[in-house]
Amino acid sequence: MKTGIKKTIAFALTLCAISAGTIAPNARKLSLSPTPIVASAATKVGDFTFTRRSTNAATLTSYVGSATIVTLPTKVTINGTVCTVSGIDENAFAFNTTIKSVTIPSGYTSIGDSSFRGCTNLTSVSIPSSIVAIRNYAFQNTGITSVSLPAAIKMLGDGAFNMCYNLKTATMKANKLTALPDNLFGSCSSLTSFTIPSNIKKIGAGAFSYCRALKSVSIPSGVTSIDNYAFNSCTSLSSVTLPSTVTTLGDGVFSYCSNLSSISVPSSVTNFGEKVFDNTPWLKNHAKTNLLIIHNNVVLDGSSATRNVGIPSGVKSIAGGAFAQNKSIQQVTMPSSVTNIGNRAFEGCTNLATVSLSSSLKAIPDGCFSGCKYLRTINFPNSIETVGSLAFDACENLRSFRFPNNLKKIDGYAFRNCKLLSEITNVNTSKNYDIHGYAFQHCLALKKINGQLFVSHPSTGTIKFYNEAFTKKYFSQIGEVGLIQDFLDYKSSDVVAQIKSAHPGYNSVQLSKALEEWMCANGRSPFDKWKAEHGNTNYPEDIEEPDEYHCESAVLLNGIGVCEGWAKSYNLLLQKAGIWAEVVSSANHSWNVVYMDGKWFNIDSYWDDNGSSSKHTYFMVSSDEIYALEKKNNDNRHCHNQIFVNRKSNGYFIDYTEDIPCTTPMGDVNIDGKLDTTDINWLTYYIKNKKDPDKWFNHVCADLNFDGQINNTDLTLLKNKINNK
Repeated sequence: MKTGIKKTIAFALTLCAISAGTIAPNARKLSLSPTPIVASAATKVGDFTFTRRSTNAATLTSYVGSATIVTLPTKVTINGTVCTVSGIDENAFAFNTTIKSVTIPSGYTSIGDSSFRGCTNLTSVSIPSSIVAIRNYAFQNTGITSVSLPAAIKMLGDGAFNMCYNLKTATMKANKLTALPDNLFGSCSSLTSFTIPSNIKKIGAGAFSYCRALKSVSIPSGVTSIDNYAFNSCTSLSSVTLPSTVTTLGDGVFSYCSNLSSISVPSSVTNFGEKVFDNTPWLKNHAKTNLLIIHNNVVLDGSSATRNVGIPSGVKSIAGGAFAQNKSIQQVTMPSSVTNIGNRAFEGCTNLATVSLSSSLKAIPDGCFSGCKYLRTINFPNSIETVGSLAFDACENLRSFRFPNNLKKIDGYAFRNCKLLSEITNVNTSKNYDIHGYAFQHCLALKKINGQLFVSHPSTGTIKFYNEAFTKKYFSQIGEVGLIQDFLDYKSSDVVAQIKSAHPGYNSVQLSKALEEWMCANGRSPFDKWKAEHGNTNYPEDIEEPDEYHCESAVLLNGIGVCEGWAKSYNLLLQKAGIWAEVVSSANHSWNVVYMDGKWFNIDSYWDDNGSSSKHTYFMVSSDEIYALEKKNNDNRHCHNQIFVNRKSNGYFIDYTEDIPCTTPMGDVNIDGKLDTTDINWLTYYIKNKKDPDKWFNHVCADLNFDGQINNTDLTLLKNKINNK
């Protein structure tokens, strides 16, 4: 099975010790005390717990008191050593609903993750100038009404003041930060204004989203990017001036700012995300051309466009999501001036049928035409270098894709679910493209490359391939593509036909055996491949990871597979031979089960592989027999404890609803689940009288050497099996 390695890296943080006063408890109020507190061996002192970080430094780990006004200690004695308290650990006060006011003394340098999170009655906090780090969600969902961030801050975590609904004023003197973190003041619905320091270059995603009282914000010169939804739903924001340094506006930055009627967007902005100004008065009132809203040579919105859309000459860019979900447009023509299209620009345009792309376009971005189910006619200019992820996902009527001359990369799922895509043309099969293994997933009609079928029909003789190396290189990772399905159909049929032709009298068991032998002769594991190529067993950790080793085509197409790939390849051969088979799996292994004469049997061709032949040790065996073999080999991995079934009929999707018990060992002719003298007597009777001793007599179990005959050889094998078990 596919293996994954998780690596965990631990970081140690040592806080600087800074001298200050200490505290003494006083009913419901804490005040400064000139005498250091002596901590117990457990480092719990009064209502506080401390953690020693170095010889003379400690941090405040938790508070369990009930005081409403708390001043934090600056010194604590742990095991006789006076330590300076220099920080607050994560979750130290989290969800304390009693505390109303906190004074953090000078000397503290760090406020940990979620340290005051959920302190809904905390309205006042004093943050000293010594603080250099306020970490993720430190004050999220507290009741604080104002906050002043000191100039020394070097680290400000995501969502530090997120959901502080009563926060009205916030000031920041921090001159060491270059970015406002994600969700910094998100949902601070009472915040009326904020001045962003001049050193800030980036405003993080959702930094001010849902700040419904925010009336003004000053964005300083130097800011270059504003991330997704930074000011989303700031419903009181009426005007914004962006400096000429801004080049990037992320998705929905000002979306649903229902009073934003004035905004200065400089020409420096070249990267527009999706729906940047969605549902704003400014967007609705801006200049329109042919029902397109255009600003600084960028189409920002085409949601009102109908039927045939001609992008005006001179337009350079189409913003992300500009036409998304427009059900009216049927045709789009782009002038050569268009050099950039944003992500998902035409996503969900379900009636769009014809597109003429700009001859200057270099990239078709992520999700650009995803869900355009009637898109059939589109030119692919030679300027195109990249086709993004999901660019044409579910374009069900797209029939072909012409590789542009300059094409370099096709990203994951770019043409997924293009059901009628039948060919790719203008392919330079000697060129090194960067094509993601899942770029054409579920393109079952795709069978031609440059007008030729990838694989010829077996009736012409030996199977022939069109550019076999190219196809193996770029299409081996999945099976859900037409040219691979064609190959698998023809190849599996050919293998079965050759065996049946050479052995026309073979029964199902003999066919299964011959097919296992074919697997072992033609397939190998990635470990064997590595050893043969490198002459050693220094296997890399990810040796089993490549997707092509796990597919139905693993052995049939590439000759290499892990247990999952072997089981799927063998399963296809068995089904082509008319044998009912399934792929079953444990937590760490896959193999096959076959149905013969009313009973299920295990076959593990992967474990039977003996280089170029089969050991037949795991052929037609019961589960108990496999467990016995594992025990004999001191294998405690429980590799054959069946957990689920991978059915070919549903695309090998994991099915936990049913297990397939294999309770019958070979030789158990009376199918009672055990081998004993009754089986010997029944088999003796059959051999002597040439008829069944009972209606339950199982002919498959009687042929212990799988030669298609039931005779004294089988009887001898049965007796030996019973005596040696």
